[in-house]
Order: sequence, then C-alpha cells, then structure tokens
Amino acid sequence: MIRRGFTLLEVVLTLAMAAMLMALIGSTLQFYAVTMNLRNLEVRRIHLAASILQMISDDLRAGLHAEPFDDSTLESFLAGAVGGAVEGAIDPAIAETLGIGGSDLMPSDLSLEPDLSLDLISSTMTLQQPGLIGGQDQLQIDISRLPRLEQWQMGQGSDPDASGKLADIPSDIKTVTYYVQPPGSIDGVPDPLQSILPAGLSQSGVGAPVPGGLVRRELDRAANKWAIESGGIARLLSTGDLIATEILAIEFSYFDGMIWQPFWNSDQMQALPLAVQVTLTLGERPRDDADASLADAGATAQTFVQIIQLPAGRMVPMNDLMMETMP
Repeated sequence: MIRRGFTLLEVVLTLAMAAMLMALIGSTLQFYAVTMNLRNLEVRRIHLAASILQMISDDLRAGLHAEPFDDSTLESFLAGAVGGAVEGAIDPAIAETLGIGGSDLMPSDLSLEPDLSLDLISSTMTLQQPGLIGGQDQLQIDISRLPRLEQWQMGQGSDPDASGKLADIPSDIKTVTYYVQPPGSIDGVPDPLQSILPAGLSQSGVGAPVPGGLVRRELDRAANKWAIESGGIARLLSTGDLIATEILAIEFSYFDGMIWQPFWNSDQMQALPLAVQVTLTLGERPRDDADASLADAGATAQTFVQIIQLPAGRMVPMNDLMMETMP
C-alpha cells in the first residue's frame, strides 16, 4: 500500500495558518499586557491621590487659629450707658473731639479684600497670628501637633548646614506648606530616590536640576517666620519633602460660608475657612528612556477633587465694607 505525503499546497497552507495563529496569540498577549499595565497605573494613581488627600486633610483639620477678642459688648455698653451720660453732661463739641459718640465707636476701615498677587514661595509675607494663608496653587497653615519621639531624635542628630536645609526644632506649633515645584529648577527640593540610583542614572548633586512634583514643608513656626523675614528664601526653597513627582498641579479654593474664595489670609479674614477644596492633577512627566512608550500609552492626566471641612473654621462676619463692595 502506497502512503501519500503532504502536497506543497497543504504544507504552505499549514505554515500560513500556524503563522497567523502565532500572530493572533502575540497580539492578544500584548493587548493584555498593555491593558493590565494601564489598569495597574490607574489603581496606583488612585491610591496615591487618596494618600495625599488624606495627608492634606489631617494637616488642615489640625489647623490652629487664635480667636480675636470680641469687644462689641463692651463697646455697646460704653456707647449706650457711659458714653451717653458723658456726652450729655459735657459740651457736645468736646464730646465730638474725644470721639465718644455712639456712631463713631466702631471702626469700619478694615479691608477684607485678598491680595491678588499672593506668592508664598518667593514673597516675604508672614502671618502675625497662627492661621492660614494661601492662594490657588499654594497653601500655608499653622498646625498644632505634639512632636513624636523620632522627631526629637532626628533633631539632635541632624546636620542641616551640610545639606543646605533650614534647621528645624521639635515644637507643638508647626507651619506646613504645600506647593508644586517646577521641574528643572536649581534651587528646590531634591528627589530622595536619586540618592539610591546608580551613578549613571542619578542626577543628584550640587547644582543639579531637581524634578517637579508636590512639595510638603513642615517647619517650626518661629524658624519658618525667621527664615522668611531674614532673607533665607533660598534655603527655605530647598527645605521640605518631595511627596510625589506624579503631581502636575494642585489647586486650592476656600469656602467662607457663602462663596468659594481663590485666596485666603486669616489675619485679614479673622478666621479660618469653613472648608477647603483641594484639586490634584496626576500624570506622567515626559521621560527620555526608550521603554517609556508602554507606560506613557495611557498617561493622560487625571484630576481628583476633595472638599475638606475645617473644625476650627467659622463664617466671616459681613461688615459694612463688604456689603458696599458686593454687587
């Protein structure tokens, strides 16, 4: 019995079907790898945003503000009883000169208009009383928190002059600042991960550009105020922690009880805001390596928003000046 072999056409068709099957399997595996990488990147972004928002929430809820002395009751009593009796007993011209009239006891020259040119990073503006000062892209708040044991140990064994950072001391009143530093700047907070990379990949060192990202700076309030008022802005910019290089932008809004304000100064407002809205924008920064195409395939920016209520916040009283400026 003669056994027939495969013909040339059958061999060609079999090889073509095998090649097509291998191509389909390869494309399926590549699609699965890209999809899983994008999903993993999205999950990591969500976890990172949740952790950062929780950290900001803890700092804002620990905000400290000294309530001003309310002398309205005393002034009304003096204006109604003592002031009226004195004004009726003496000459009206002398009463007007002394300023004891009931209509002139309450000053109305307090301006609550925010400073539209607020820049906490390069300005020398400081708060006279513990509180909150912030703009749309930066925030500075004084918090009340007892120092931990490791902070005492770090304060005794650290050498801030060697790294160019400001010296911090353990205290119960800290000034916490949040802002996003631009990438490529010389004076800034370096990435702590650069110190553990190989020599060929690391860009750390004196004069090396720093990466961009969210910076959190926590210093003693007296040390922070002294650095700003004594011209130590350069050292202040290099002090802090680079929280996440994935943060492209951050935005703050402050609720006064009626509308959202783009700026806040507790010295002018005489109170902390009732709530603060924090908007984080996460995304992948451009990289130079050739393998970045897989990670950057779905590196579209994502925005996360959270409204944080401040326990120490209260409504800003509406005075006559604000009523006149409102439309």
